[in-house]
Amino acid sequence: MTALRTTTIALSLSLFITGSALAGTPLITDDANTVDVGSIEIELNGSYTYDKDSAVGVTTKNSSSDAEMKFNTGLYKNVGLSLAIPYTISQQVKEDDRLVGKTDGFGDMTVELKYAFAEVGGTKLAIKPSVIVPAGKYSAGLSEGRWQYGATLIATREFAEGAYAVHANLGYEHHDYRSVEVREATRSNLWSGSVAGEARLMKGLTAVIDFGLATNTGRHTDELPVYALTGARYEINDHLEANAGVKVGLTKPEDDISVLYGLVLKF
Repeated sequence: MTALRTTTIALSLSLFITGSALAGTPLITDDANTVDVGSIEIELNGSYTYDKDSAVGVTTKNSSSDAEMKFNTGLYKNVGLSLAIPYTISQQVKEDDRLVGKTDGFGDMTVELKYAFAEVGGTKLAIKPSVIVPAGKYSAGLSEGRWQYGATLIATREFAEGAYAVHANLGYEHHDYRSVEVREATRSNLWSGSVAGEARLMKGLTAVIDFGLATNTGRHTDELPVYALTGARYEINDHLEANAGVKVGLTKPEDDISVLYGLVLKF
């Protein structure tokens, strides 16, 4: 169970490092814009992730179906607040097609405060501190059991009156684990970097592409998880937006493939 908890927390960390910051889903890279004061956006996000690995003659398959509800609002001009509540619908770990672990339930919540503090030469800059709230069930491997914190530096540049945009992120998180086993197997100081592009193809339809890398959470290797993502976003009307994307791992530590999808409700 300790090994399973370590694996589960490492997988959750990987998802958080690459998935907590959303520039307009399905992008992972965030943008420097904030929600208007008094407005509310509710994101209903879903994903299916699959990864296969072989070591010492054993083939391990990890699959996970996840959901997330994220609330975004504007507090002041250029200041936004968000709350993300994740739920693992089903996560399974198989070794040589034998089920060795399964879990489901709510994970740790994330609270983010974004402040767009400057615009330099047409590039908008923002800083986003974040706190991970230990709301998930620790015994099921769905929580780190302690409060965690981090921050992301964000840059956004728009072209052709917003028809095209480029975003860049540099993030840092510090994790403090409860168990000795997890602390010995998992890094505490985690860095991430990513860049994304958007292109408006037609009214309401935007194509997106995203590349990123992060610190490997496992202490046993220095190989970085690297991903590439492509997808699209469609604004159905002023109050409803749909999105979908596919993320693939470019290096072994990254999950092989993830299918992302969601809706955004705007009030």
